[in-house]
Amino acid sequence: MRKIINHTLTILLILQLNDGITQTYSNHRAVEAYAQWNEEEPSVSIRWKFNENAQSYTIYKRRYSSTDWGNSIASLSGNDTIYVDNDVDTLIVYEYAIEKTTNIIDPFDRPNLLKGYSYITTAHKKPAVHSRGTMGLIVTENIETNLSAEVKVLIQDLHADGWKVFKEVLSSTASVSDVSLLIKARNKQFGCNAIYLLGHVPVPYSGLYCEDPDYPGPPDGHGKTDANSHCGAWPSDVYYGVIDGAWTDLDSTTLGKREENKNRIGDGKFDNIRIPGEVSIGVGRVDFSNLPALNKSEIELTRQYLNKIHLYKTGQVRLIQQGIIEDNFNSLAEGFGAGAVRDFYAICGKDGVIYDDVLNNTQNKNYALSYTCGAGWYYLCNGFGATINFNSRNAAAFNHLFGSFFGDFDSENNLLRGSLASSKLGYACIYSGRPKWLSHSLALGDTYGEITKLSQNSWKNYDAGYYQNSTQMALMGDPSLRHFMILPPKSISLKSNQDRNKVTIEWEVSAENDVIGYHIYRSQNSSGDYGNPINSSLIKGTEFEDNQPYEGTNYYLVKAVKITQTGSGSFTNMSLGRADSIDNIRVNNASVHAISPLFKLYPTITNQNIHISRDNNQLVYLYIRNNLGKIVIKNQLHSRNQEIDVSSLKAGLYYLHINGKYEQFLKY
Repeated sequence: MRKIINHTLTILLILQLNDGITQTYSNHRAVEAYAQWNEEEPSVSIRWKFNENAQSYTIYKRRYSSTDWGNSIASLSGNDTIYVDNDVDTLIVYEYAIEKTTNIIDPFDRPNLLKGYSYITTAHKKPAVHSRGTMGLIVTENIETNLSAEVKVLIQDLHADGWKVFKEVLSSTASVSDVSLLIKARNKQFGCNAIYLLGHVPVPYSGLYCEDPDYPGPPDGHGKTDANSHCGAWPSDVYYGVIDGAWTDLDSTTLGKREENKNRIGDGKFDNIRIPGEVSIGVGRVDFSNLPALNKSEIELTRQYLNKIHLYKTGQVRLIQQGIIEDNFNSLAEGFGAGAVRDFYAICGKDGVIYDDVLNNTQNKNYALSYTCGAGWYYLCNGFGATINFNSRNAAAFNHLFGSFFGDFDSENNLLRGSLASSKLGYACIYSGRPKWLSHSLALGDTYGEITKLSQNSWKNYDAGYYQNSTQMALMGDPSLRHFMILPPKSISLKSNQDRNKVTIEWEVSAENDVIGYHIYRSQNSSGDYGNPINSSLIKGTEFEDNQPYEGTNYYLVKAVKITQTGSGSFTNMSLGRADSIDNIRVNNASVHAISPLFKLYPTITNQNIHISRDNNQLVYLYIRNNLGKIVIKNQLHSRNQEIDVSSLKAGLYYLHINGKYEQFLKY
């Protein structure tokens, strides 16, 4: 590792090779690929752009969430631009890797040839995600005090998207340690899949760049001999996402010019450059503090962000599903933008990428994605713009940036945080290039919190380049965000029968095109926890009668459903739910809910066991049915926590039933 990074930092400043090559190194180090399904055969066609420097392509395939690529499934010539896989099942989510070997000598791996990669997570009508897990909303006191109405809408939107939410309000005296202990306690109590840091939540720092012999320079290359040395510790929100990790504070370096980067023994800044443990929580930050270049206050910028995110999540903002690439380092052989090139094609498809100026193209058009790299400072990226530009300009909805200094997101007028301050777009931003982030699964409905965890945990399983699995990787923006939002039903109304033991839900259709139906969800409390839909099959009309409501108050959601086609296949997409409640419901006799406690099933993608967690140890039977409705496993549950071996099942989608309730899982 040390030898490679030294070599990189030296060459980065001087390398301008192969001027006659028409494509950039970001193109050479990527495969511009996308996937299409043929349902009738069935088959998957992986297609990519022709590259005149390609010598060969090697294809790998695995089931989604597997960690082993195994042996290749195909070897193709450099002239090929398509691979058709006929060995597929429409019930399985797959992941493909494409490795391109070029005829160019790799300057960082002489005398070997330069390689390029693409990753595609693909499915045909991937099943809908009904429950997204638990979101921890950590809000600073000043944001909660001034924006309580906007925060309430945020929480309602999270519930409407399938999240359970706990909120914690931080005092102005809270420390990094306080926040960490709070998250760990709530994780133990509720479980936690994502953390949303809203306001200037205390910023962890970690790293000994320039002191650690394996990392003699920081990710932006400004080492100890630089007049503006960026050595030492960098901001490290990933600290909050690691529940069990060996974080140390036993070493020091004061080589960084900025005081905040100086890392001293026992000062609360950690030594770690590689993340010391698994990232189990996807952390995102929305923090408009210390941005004096912007015309609005921290409170007003936060209000603006929350309002525009609400519009986006409820399908009221339409995005052009393309990504703009502006590579101001196009002569540098490391190819910083390769991750964005390959992922933008996987998300947006054949015509999903244009190469042009980001701010000019987004001035009057709502582009979904952008990637820019260039020389920079804490508040600017040459060729792109500066934080002050966001007083009047917009970049894309989701922006990838890479360059010097501004990866240090806790700095004054920081460009990454500032990019969220535009009045229209600017929903999320990542610092991608060292390492390359992995965002291809956004094409099938994953959230930004999920791709944050995937990118941070990646270690040599993907082509992520240098500084992979490093503590400086962070998401600026709401971690629940996802692509391809759709319009919910326009309204919902509830009424009971005369005995008040049945509820009729009525709604007005969604204005979204190609809606295939609706799902109905019910909860006993206002804090989410809707679980799976109460309808057994998709509802085509606009009315549903619930014959088994809960005693007392019932909370309902109605979601519109459509099949969304992307650059990686298709998935069952759902709007946020339109919500309402009804009280004074009376349930006659012994309700099924009295003998059917709520349960949790995890993992939902497995090849060995599933785990069932309940709130009591009542003896009940469980049934597992396949996609045709046939019972394939019948068993007893006799404890609060129990594992069921499903390794004998064939790969596919299954439904676990317990007393009228069900959860689904994928066996691979």
